[in-house]
Amino acid sequence: MTEVVISDEDETPNLKEEIVFSKLSALSLFDLDSLTSFSSGNYAFKLPSLEDLWVIGCPKMKIFTKGELSTPLRLNVRYGTSDDKLRWTNNDLNTIIQQLHQEKLLEGSSRYSSQY
Repeated sequence: MTEVVISDEDETPNLKEEIVFSKLSALSLFDLDSLTSFSSGNYAFKLPSLEDLWVIGCPKMKIFTKGELSTPLRLNVRYGTSDDKLRWTNNDLNTIIQQLHQEKLLEGSSRYSSQY
């Protein structure tokens, strides 16, 4: 899987579709070796309740989304299984994901991968 929300090939380039996950408070992306982004489409994502995002074992993830993104002002981005593997956003999740990718901090695997 290279992205979670795939763009429609027939979508109008200037039309931005809004996708709202109003009750999503936590999102876990574990051991997805081919994941490059949550979405590369021209969508406007609203995640007003998101508090925690885990991105572990996703070495190719370079950006969360290419479209517009609205998250709470403070969002915990966890990139490892220990409590010290944590960054906070200042409402710019894409920048945090880019930094973690550049620092090669998304390459580890989760502790869950060995259980399955």
